[in-house]
Formats: sequence, C-alpha cells, structure tokens
Amino acid sequence: MRSLLAALCLLIAGTAFAAERPIFDPKPGAQLSLERELADASGRKLTLGEALGGHPALVIFGYDKCPNLCGVTQQAVASDLKKTSLRPADYRALFISIDPDETSADAAEARDEVASAAGPAGLSAWRFLTSRDGAGAALANEAGITFDRRKGIDQFVHPIAVIALTPSGRISQVLPALTFTPRDLQLALVEASANKLGSIADHVFLLCAGFDSSKGQYTPAIWVALKAASLATLLGLAAIVLWQTRRRAR
Repeated sequence: MRSLLAALCLLIAGTAFAAERPIFDPKPGAQLSLERELADASGRKLTLGEALGGHPALVIFGYDKCPNLCGVTQQAVASDLKKTSLRPADYRALFISIDPDETSADAAEARDEVASAAGPAGLSAWRFLTSRDGAGAALANEAGITFDRRKGIDQFVHPIAVIALTPSGRISQVLPALTFTPRDLQLALVEASANKLGSIADHVFLLCAGFDSSKGQYTPAIWVALKAASLATLLGLAAIVLWQTRRRAR
C-alpha cells in the first residue's frame, strides 16, 4: 500500500512540477533557524529550538488541512515510531505547517487524527506547529523545500519527506515519504543524536551501513561488499571453467 501511495505521490508531484516545479533539495548539514517563532496545538508560542528541546527530531513540512499525503505520512511515521525501541521522551516528531492561515485549532485537529496511530506514549513526542507570520514556510525554504499555493482550490503543491534534525537544528538525513521502515526511522534518529540514542547494535549497524538516497533507506555496506565478493567469485569460477574447457578442446 505504501509503495502504491509513494508512486501516486511521484505521479502527482510530476504533474505538479510540470506546471510550477516546486523545489525539493534538502541538504544534510543545512542549518535551520532555531529562533523562528511558532505556535503549538495549544496556542503556546515557542521557537524551533524550544520545540526540539535538545532532542533529535523527525520533521515533516506540510499543512494540516492537506487532503493528500500529509496525513498519510503522519500516520505512517507515528505507526512506525511505535515499532522502534526508542523512548518517545528521547526524540521529537514535528509537523510544521507551511500555511500561514492555519491556526492552533487546525494543529490540534491534526494531532487528534494521529493520536490512535501514535498511541498515548508516542503522541507525547509530537508537536504540531503553525505560524501566522510565515515562519513555517521560511523553515521549509531553509530546508530546501519550496511550494506553490493553488488559490483556486485552496491547496498547496509541495514535496513531502521526513527530515531528521540534530538537536542543534541541522539536517542529518532525508527519508522520502512512505518508503521508510521503522528501522530507517530509528537509525535516522540515532544518527541525528550523534549515537546518544539507540542500542549497541544500532551503533554497530551505522558503522557498517550506508544510506541509499535513491531508496531513502539504510543499506549495510558490508552486505553490499559480500554481494560484490560473491559475484567476483562466481565470475572467477566461470573464467576458470571456460579456460579449462578451451584447453581440453585443444
């Protein structure tokens, strides 16, 4: 189902890009402004730095009234985070609205929608953030994401992904929407925390793993090396057999 939705996302995005071409170019290492002021679902004002609270985070830029993939992505992240071994108290999951017209009431409604997928404990890690002055859109731009507002249908055309942020607000990793697994989310948070989170197994995995940006998944480099070695061995054996066959033929 996620693969079908991801394909649909690419199809919709491709059609939209042909007309307006929003930009999606988040770069690991890019710094987001910690001082930009937002508001949470209760209406309390806080900066991005305060929303992070010294924790690594998974961030999604979108808008609360999105009829397409924003809600689906929230549900997938919430459900997958619940399957990890990380404690919700040790990380944040931020949904930042790019729509300056959205209010804390809209954020509260979006939070309620994700509550069942996240569970009571998981929901404590989530922050649904809005901004009347366009701070959310400005943060998206800092992350390398632009969008286009279709006023006729009151919708935004925008790329969507899950961005891992360090506690200091730097982009650590980018996971394409709906292609990630619970393991990918866990490793992204462990990596963003500079290995302060996670198990010894997670840290060892990251030492011998590479991130495949084409798939948006962590791929153990050692597995790739073993596959390459196996292929080389097979090719070598085939060459020996061919050489022996030709030699006998003579």
